[in-house]
Amino acid sequence: MNPNEQIIKVQTQAPSNIAIVKYWGKKGLQLPANPSMSFTLSKALTEMEVSYEPGQHNLKITFLFEGRPQPTFHPKLYSFLEKLQMDYPILNTGQLYISSKNTFPHSSGIASSASSMAALANAIYEILEKMGHVNPDKKNTISRMARLGSGSACRSTSLGWNLWGQTDLINIASDEYAISVNSMINPIFESIHDSILVIRTGAKPVSSTTGHQLMENHPYKEARIKQANENMKRLYDALRNGDFNDFSEVCEEEAMSLHALMMSSRPGYTLLDPSTLEVIRRLKEFRSEQRVPVTFTLDAGPNLHILYPDSHKKAVQLFIMIYLRPFCEDNQVIHDQISFPTLM
Repeated sequence: MNPNEQIIKVQTQAPSNIAIVKYWGKKGLQLPANPSMSFTLSKALTEMEVSYEPGQHNLKITFLFEGRPQPTFHPKLYSFLEKLQMDYPILNTGQLYISSKNTFPHSSGIASSASSMAALANAIYEILEKMGHVNPDKKNTISRMARLGSGSACRSTSLGWNLWGQTDLINIASDEYAISVNSMINPIFESIHDSILVIRTGAKPVSSTTGHQLMENHPYKEARIKQANENMKRLYDALRNGDFNDFSEVCEEEAMSLHALMMSSRPGYTLLDPSTLEVIRRLKEFRSEQRVPVTFTLDAGPNLHILYPDSHKKAVQLFIMIYLRPFCEDNQVIHDQISFPTLM
């Protein structure tokens, strides 16, 4: 195909994901310091339209978010495309038009960088495919491309449970891309629910990029890598055996360890809110008194992800509505669940 023949247009989407064992710390070119595992969400999506117009001039990017130009995103997009150009020099030239929107609110505790970079990687791959650049290892290639834009995005290119990072547990696991582990998941975790409590919105005072950089010389760096690998083994066993108690212990240890690492960085910082801690206290009290299988996790922010099996959906959501929702900014609670392939 002659690259000057026509404008290539594609439409794509990708889900956000929530990590149970966290990715925190990098090495090399966007490679993880430790393995991580997450599941994708069913309602929290980035939807994207991308057009590529071949040309002879240096690549130019036009980016719209929810219909409005967003030039502040351009540096990250150009950085992403520069990394891809090493393998696909055709992307050095031409014009790329990107129009993106999310099905979830901004600053809600849902990882938009994961879903947006995964959606863009899908689109770029499809454009390259239409131009004759076919790669037989499509699934892993798209995940690898997404990783170059945002590490956690590589876990948003396949539905369900995904593992990223080398581990002795699975010999095909890789630092380069994420792999699906759906075939080993117990049915209880095929329909897991995630209710996101939006405790506080707004930009984080310290970005995740900076947080990863601070891990390079963190006093507990090696201990964190060891902990993550141990928790990966515990999570792997819990997901296979359907053990919600062990799953819950890993969720909460990983969530609180993530924020402990932030607070013990040099310089240290905190992204938690007093309301976050009060909600956690009430949730644990509810779990103990009612013997309901429910747990929580956190990303790099104050907003809480409450996780529970489908069999206890009614009880947990009623508790959230009455006792936890008042702690949320503007009473925002987003009820979502895993986008496991058999549920779609």
